[in-house]
Amino acid sequence: MPSIDKDVLKDAIKEGLREWLDDKFMMFGKWSAGGLLAAAFAGLVYLALIGAGWHK
Repeated sequence: MPSIDKDVLKDAIKEGLREWLDDKFMMFGKWSAGGLLAAAFAGLVYLALIGAGWHK
């Protein structure tokens, strides 16, 4: 069985984990941006309704 250098294996695992985390962060970022935009839009609609005389 060939000997594997521990540093090479460690670097390979770090790189794979970094790529996986980058993919997950990009997916989370996309959903977070959509959620923030939806919340901002809802806030603007609420302010517009309050300004037009709508009350609870």
